[in-house]
Amino acid sequence: MTYCYVQCVKVSVDIMGGEFNIIDCISIYGTQIQIGGVFKRFKMNKSPIAPNTVKRKKLDDALSYFTEAREPIKVRGNLHLQLCLDSLENISTTKGLQPEHILELIDVIGTCKHAESISARLIKFLIPATFVPEKAIVKTISYLCTNKPSTNMQCLLLRWILVIYDYIDTKDDIHKLYGLIFFFLDNQTMMPYVCHLLFLLTRKEDVRMFRVRKLLSLQNRVGAQPYLIGLLSIYKLYYPNLVSMVLPKNKKLFFPSKDGKWKIVVEKVQLSRVNQNTLDTTVASERLQLADSSQIRGAPRSKRRKIDPVPIVHSNASSNIGNPGKDTVEAMLYKNKPFVQVSDLKALMQRPDYIEPPSQIGAVLRNELLQHYMSYSFDAVTVTRFSYWLQAILYEEILDRTVTVEDKERIDGLLTRVVSFSKFLQEGIPAVDQFLARFLHRWNGEDFRVHIFRLISYHRICSFQRLHDNILEPLRKLYFCSSVYFKCQVIHCLTALLHNLAAFEWPRVQESNKADEVDGQTPSILSSLFHEETEEFEGVVTLLELVRYISDMCVLGQQMDDSHNLLIHINLNFMELVASLFSQYNIPVVPFPVKDIFMRPFLLENAMGPARVCSIITMYKNSLELQKRQTIGTEYDEVINKKAIIRKCNDLILDVSDALLRNRAFTRKVDGSFFNFNPQDYSESLKVKEDVFTVYLHQAFLGFAMKFLKETQPIEQFGHPRGIKGVKETYFEFLEREHLDDIPKYNKVFIRKGNQSTTSAG
Repeated sequence: MTYCYVQCVKVSVDIMGGEFNIIDCISIYGTQIQIGGVFKRFKMNKSPIAPNTVKRKKLDDALSYFTEAREPIKVRGNLHLQLCLDSLENISTTKGLQPEHILELIDVIGTCKHAESISARLIKFLIPATFVPEKAIVKTISYLCTNKPSTNMQCLLLRWILVIYDYIDTKDDIHKLYGLIFFFLDNQTMMPYVCHLLFLLTRKEDVRMFRVRKLLSLQNRVGAQPYLIGLLSIYKLYYPNLVSMVLPKNKKLFFPSKDGKWKIVVEKVQLSRVNQNTLDTTVASERLQLADSSQIRGAPRSKRRKIDPVPIVHSNASSNIGNPGKDTVEAMLYKNKPFVQVSDLKALMQRPDYIEPPSQIGAVLRNELLQHYMSYSFDAVTVTRFSYWLQAILYEEILDRTVTVEDKERIDGLLTRVVSFSKFLQEGIPAVDQFLARFLHRWNGEDFRVHIFRLISYHRICSFQRLHDNILEPLRKLYFCSSVYFKCQVIHCLTALLHNLAAFEWPRVQESNKADEVDGQTPSILSSLFHEETEEFEGVVTLLELVRYISDMCVLGQQMDDSHNLLIHINLNFMELVASLFSQYNIPVVPFPVKDIFMRPFLLENAMGPARVCSIITMYKNSLELQKRQTIGTEYDEVINKKAIIRKCNDLILDVSDALLRNRAFTRKVDGSFFNFNPQDYSESLKVKEDVFTVYLHQAFLGFAMKFLKETQPIEQFGHPRGIKGVKETYFEFLEREHLDDIPKYNKVFIRKGNQSTTSAG
């Protein structure tokens, strides 16, 4: 027989269905319990109690211990208190509390019946299993007005409201207390949390002159604090004439969260709730992403709660949908129509100016109709709210926490939505650019790689120095210590960035400059949704410097990976884009990268390299000739030397033509030429002839030359490939049939018949 002894002080314990008050030492064996040396037999239940029932009973007992206590609970040496707190902590951090339980604990905390240490722990346990009733928040604010809770407790309650803000079912009654909450600004300790809560609740009708004066006086007293600037920035967006302060150009995080771990616990509880309902996470994510406002309104709120940083649009106004005759007088009091009542795009376009955006502005990432509203209305307040929300959520979800395996799926979904929204807008988001500026310096090159590269490609145009410090330098460090496949992804990403700057950002900058000259001009399709004051810079200089930087990375990457075919292919894609910047995107210059980037592709062992080099040179010639024919202003003459570019292009044309078509690879001894050397100067045993790089003897074309000879010559008269020199035109027709038409096209453009001279670019 084995006994288990526990020394404790009069505690009520459940043992297999029987309840006992343990006063002294106990020992349990089989169906007997020894209390104070006397054995007593108890009856065991035939069926075990369900774990959920046990937990529910423990929760009810713990709640009743705090709610039914008539006197302050003793803290020191109170084992019953510790057991109840442990039970509450275990249940709240794993399953969460129901709305009625949260209301009960709010009454216990607000009345301050018990010690402050107990109330502080109880606040930490206010973790919702589904949602937080609005009544609980109203009660909390009411208790703050009684001054019974200390300042530290009041701050902790405000922090709790901010942590669970997205899980509050409605916010209409909370907004009615806006003026009451505003008076808490007089408490300097509570000021940061009050400003954050007011920032989330502020509507246009809340901005009044006396409140602006109050905030400005507080700013004079405590200094330009970020939380005050954040609240004033919203006021300024609604009424610029009331707020005369100048907002900082670089928008920092106005309301940094100190409760990241608390939020993680809330999110885990929500996730466990979804898993308990046997809802597959992936399917739920797809349903939420595809659900429109009508589907969301029809679903029960408890089923819609999911561990997802992107909220869902909801409002009390949705309850009147389908009952047009109900509360018509109340509906007439509101000038604006809540967005949740907009059913489709047609209804949105009828009166877009009278639609009130939802308070859950982050829902724009999942709601396509809200995206159309945001991009069409050009509402500065809505855009700024979204920017602040996105900046805060990116910092909280990625930067301010250690990302675990469980977090990656959620963050992956968030970044997917951000990329999709950037693609919808066809422009970058300033909040994302600020996030990338911090994240890339600590990025390992692996986490969320696809999404990070996509977000980089949507980066907004800025000065090259800023682009270099924030984006290019972190990528360069990863580029030179990674595999060839990562190098290919980096060059592909930077090529997409260059395309975005040339196709969308550059025209947007030009249009913005014209709009500044003509006041009152209506925004066009290219106008930026995000108005951000940045330092003055030349967009052309940024493009030119970016081309030089990427071309240098391409050359070094080719040297490091021994001209890997995939890397060469990606580099040539970049070169094709650079060659077409003027002809396709009207960039007023034709940038010419370093000449070495053409050398290795030209000497490849497959025909893809030389053929695409010829195609790129043809594109350069067309762009330079088009630029020469058009009348271009002189404002960029100091930025780029056109004569030097034309000279470099002509040198490249002569080098390729001499080697590929004119049998003169080593005859042109000019500085900067590809073949500005004599092979026998390095080794006398090298028997390299001048026609070694011709279109029929080049190592990339030998296979095609032999195939051509087999098709055109009898086997007994099969000759050397040099014999193709006399039938080049027929050979070029053969190359066109083999899908290498870039070589014949190059020959037609640059080689004149007769004296076989080579034309230049201009």
